[in-house]
Amino acid sequence: MFEDNNKLDEKLPSGFRDIFPVEAEERNNIKALIKKEFELWGYGEVKTPVVEFTKNISAGAGKNWKDKLINFFDNDGSLVSLRTDMTVPIARFTGMRIKKNQLPIRFCYFANSFRRSGIQKGEKREYNQAGLEFIGSDSYMCDVEILTIIINILNKLVTGNFLIGLGDISLSEALYDWLNLNKEGKEYIKHNLITKNYVSVKEYLYKIDKIKAEIFLNLIKPEKNITKIETILKDINDIKVLNSFNNLKTVYEILRELDFSKYFIIDLGILRDFEYYTGLIFEVYSSNINAILGSGGRYDKLIKKFGLDAPATGFALDIDVLHKSIKESELSFFKNKLKIMICCENENNLKLLKFAEKIRKEEIITEIIFKKNKNIYLIAKENKFNFLGIIDDKFKMIKIININNDKELNLNLEESLNYFKNEAYN
Repeated sequence: MFEDNNKLDEKLPSGFRDIFPVEAEERNNIKALIKKEFELWGYGEVKTPVVEFTKNISAGAGKNWKDKLINFFDNDGSLVSLRTDMTVPIARFTGMRIKKNQLPIRFCYFANSFRRSGIQKGEKREYNQAGLEFIGSDSYMCDVEILTIIINILNKLVTGNFLIGLGDISLSEALYDWLNLNKEGKEYIKHNLITKNYVSVKEYLYKIDKIKAEIFLNLIKPEKNITKIETILKDINDIKVLNSFNNLKTVYEILRELDFSKYFIIDLGILRDFEYYTGLIFEVYSSNINAILGSGGRYDKLIKKFGLDAPATGFALDIDVLHKSIKESELSFFKNKLKIMICCENENNLKLLKFAEKIRKEEIITEIIFKKNKNIYLIAKENKFNFLGIIDDKFKMIKIININNDKELNLNLEESLNYFKNEAYN
């Protein structure tokens, strides 16, 4: 039997949510702050379609792309997918549209991405992201630049209450070779590192080489002091491992010269479930929330799949998580706009429109209630207005109620304009 089509579903599909105006405004302010930082470094915003051919998206999503993509068929029968992140679409855009003599180039974006998740897990499927891509240079200074940008942004939003875990995919791959892992073994270790199943990692490696396993397990422990990592590496006589570590150390030493080392820990256990990373990789954390604020790293081979051979590095910040990580007290930074609700006793709406426009010229948010409601005060309070203004039936005087302290003030209309203006700038 078919369900009644006239009955609407009261719920959203799993993994999606609605956002109210106050929350949306706060997020827009966060994005504005991020965008300003991007612009100061010369990053230009790009936009790509929300849908890409599945074969293109899967090139970056990796081996298990079928478990990550939200797919459907286009009108011509082509298999297409919602983008899972912005790195792959920008790599496709760069590979197909950018010429070699235009490099290096800096792109930034503000976009939503979509991924599959288990319905029972309660995981979100829509990701509101802000990020950037530095394309066309393999210099470690590019990695330093994007990490500096992250630090600048987070110091303005979470006041230093963050930490960046720093790893390196090339070093991890070198360690897998040193451990003599075959292809299946590498995939098993990678999967369990991504899922943080360190018990399985230990049990598997102990069966191969207990001594090397102990060294590896010590190496993947997050460590604030990079010299401790160096001490452990002295027990590994492998040129690929040492060279890869030196690349990581070079970036870290520059960050230390910039007085940024306090924001970093070395974490060689960091892996992402996207397989395009080739070198430096990182994740951003805050003690305010149990979720990753953002992540990024170097991907030098991805763009070549779409034409142009160009190295690149970049990152994405999760706006949803970042918004949640900002403490309520710090969100006052985003709540400094004056909001006024006005109405008129005799519902003289034409005059009301003209008067409201005079207030808006002072860049004050002004909402009109065209039909006076006996619950107007509760409406203003519930929607977090600063003031409620009720104009008398002669349209000469206005009773101003301060929603925050319930104090009342009666002024003529011209006086009220100055009053609101002064409140807006205090």
